[in-house]
Amino acid sequence: MILMNTKVKDFLTIEQLIENIKNKGILINDEEKLKDILENNNYYFITGYKDPFKNDDSYKENVYFEDIFTLYQFDKKLKLTLAEILFEIEQKVKTVFSNNFCKRFGYKDIDLVNPNNYDSSSKYLYQCITKLNNQIAWFGKESTAIEYYRKEYSFTPVWVLIKVLTFGMVRDLILNSDSAAKGVISQKIVNDDTLKFSEVKNMLEILINIRNCCCHDDKLYGFIHRKVHILNTPYHLHFDLEKNESGEYLQGKKDLFAVLICIKYFANKDSYSSFIDKISNLINEYSSKIKSITKDEFMKYMFLPKDFEKLKDL
Repeated sequence: MILMNTKVKDFLTIEQLIENIKNKGILINDEEKLKDILENNNYYFITGYKDPFKNDDSYKENVYFEDIFTLYQFDKKLKLTLAEILFEIEQKVKTVFSNNFCKRFGYKDIDLVNPNNYDSSSKYLYQCITKLNNQIAWFGKESTAIEYYRKEYSFTPVWVLIKVLTFGMVRDLILNSDSAAKGVISQKIVNDDTLKFSEVKNMLEILINIRNCCCHDDKLYGFIHRKVHILNTPYHLHFDLEKNESGEYLQGKKDLFAVLICIKYFANKDSYSSFIDKISNLINEYSSKIKSITKDEFMKYMFLPKDFEKLKDL
């Protein structure tokens, strides 16, 4: 016997949404401005940022809906700031992979999709090649550069083709490369040649996840990666971070602080310094606008230490 879920979720008008907000005990500073906000921003997306303003099941006293909306706006700015430096890292990783591949195996599209140019022992190789062919077929049909090379030369160079592939696809190609390629690529895409490839792999996974979060406008505030974490790094030592009984840090492993650490390994010094300054300025600007939570609470939900700015000088 199949039990049917009879719970109903009705569509609410702007006026009904405002009444719903009031019924939850949330204050409203300006109803007319709020109507405009709800006309142009998804109520469901905004209320995804409510947790810092709650005590268990109820809202704290003197919480304004505008505060929740301000946190929502902060997250958008934070994603734009992260996206900028992540695009730089993506370009770097794609270029390093492309250059290494062309030197060893050839520079044509037929070389890139040839399974013989990868690690034959990888159990995910043919799945990866299938995915690669699908991306080339799907994304390539919209590329004027690919169309030009196919028409003029009957092939597409790898360095042109790499632009239409996703960051995740290039990561998969690296993971399915032979050990020699993994070693060369790993040393060139990070700023620390003592990192093992397995750790570079985890960092890439976190950065790609964050990159997609930023580009798809998912919630970033309070980010926790569900599958992987980074190992303890020398950077963790410079912060007063809580540890568990095994000596593992409870912060900076799979959260936003971990993301900042990962980016430090991949980005150049000047870009990173500017990036940290932008994050710090955003936090100062938006935390001062929100009266319902303190700056310490604001940062706690981001899993950032108060002095995270030290990262740029380490």
